[in-house]
Amino acid sequence: MKKRIPAIILMFALFLTTSYAANTYRKTITVTSGVNVEFNNEAIDMTDANGKAVEAFIYNGTTYVPIRAVSNAFGADIGYDRNTQTISIYDDFSEVAAVAHGMSNILTGYSEAMFVGLAYVTGGEQESIQNMMDNMQTSNANMQSTLKYLSSDDGYNTCIGLLDDAVAKYNSAIAFFNTAAQTYERYVQNGSDYYADAFDTEFTSAYNAYNDAQNAITDFFYDYAMWRDV
Repeated sequence: MKKRIPAIILMFALFLTTSYAANTYRKTITVTSGVNVEFNNEAIDMTDANGKAVEAFIYNGTTYVPIRAVSNAFGADIGYDRNTQTISIYDDFSEVAAVAHGMSNILTGYSEAMFVGLAYVTGGEQESIQNMMDNMQTSNANMQSTLKYLSSDDGYNTCIGLLDDAVAKYNSAIAFFNTAAQTYERYVQNGSDYYADAFDTEFTSAYNAYNDAQNAITDFFYDYAMWRDV
């Protein structure tokens, strides 16, 4: 039977012993063993990376479980950096959610550049916004590389398809922004009312596309991030 759970960060008590720890403390403790751990009424595979059984236990009122077993039950990946002694847990959805958030920020950056241009045109000024656009182009290029990687065999993310609509509208908005920016720079070069009017029209189209893209990203979070089927 499916249950719906909020997509919030789940905190687990960790008990780790590693030969790489900077400070190792040894202490004899009394624990309660024989603790069974289930996920959606099914027993979790309580084994380590080598397939060796690992037992959960209770100590001082706190239940300690192997973090790898619990992470795997939630479909998350886990890694350990010996240099920094850092345990990393992540899943495909969290990675895609971060990408969606990044796309939203990039769209906002483009929008801000356009509003600066609009203010200049309205005030009869001819100031370039090329530096702002160059920065946004770099951010977009990095985003495109990320999207390509997550769709490739090497970095395939099982949840990337959830962003299809948002990505399509994101790319459309970026194209509109770039067209409007080119027209604006022509206005800067000669101060022609023709290019000022053309920019005003293209700004409206770009802003509409921007709203469509941001709404698609918002829908993604509403549909998949607030509640997730497990």
